[in-house]
Parts: sequence; structure tokens; C-alpha cells
Amino acid sequence: MSAPGFDLTQVLRGKLAEQSVYKKYSNTVTSLVATAVNVVWVLISFGVDVPTEATVGIAVAIQALGVVGVKFTPNGVTEKQIKEIEAYAGKHRRE
Repeated sequence: MSAPGFDLTQVLRGKLAEQSVYKKYSNTVTSLVATAVNVVWVLISFGVDVPTEATVGIAVAIQALGVVGVKFTPNGVTEKQIKEIEAYAGKHRRE
């Protein structure tokens, strides 16, 4: 339960305003980097005599590492999260 006069959404909006653009979109950037590395790998593998199984296996491994990267990339505060909290709190205040 929050203290009277305490507005969590204002605190979150303050954090949103002060965080860097990278922090706000860190998981998106991590996903894009993994995808770019995978695309580069596939393009390179077309020009090099690599067995298809190796090409697919390495592409899957790169994407798996991308998933791990997203898992361990700290999330920032987003506008969507703030709106969801406002909606949730508003709904429960009306009940």
C-alpha cells in the first residue's frame, strides 16, 4: 500500500525523463545486434563452403545468445509500463 500523497507514476516519469535513450531501448538494441550478427553470419556462410548443418547450427546459437543477452540486459522504465501501472492503480482505486 502506498503512503498518502505518494504517486509512484510521478517517480517513474522522473526516472523515464532522466534515463538515457539506450537504457530505455536496451532490450531492443540487444535484439537488433543479435539479429545483425546473425544476418552477417548467414551472408558470410553463403560465400564460404560451409555445410548447411553448420550454417543453421551457428545461426541458432547466435540467436540463442541474443536471447540470453536480452535476459541479462537491465530494463529501463518505459512509457508503456507507466501507463499500465496507472491503469492498474486507477482500476483498484475505483473498486
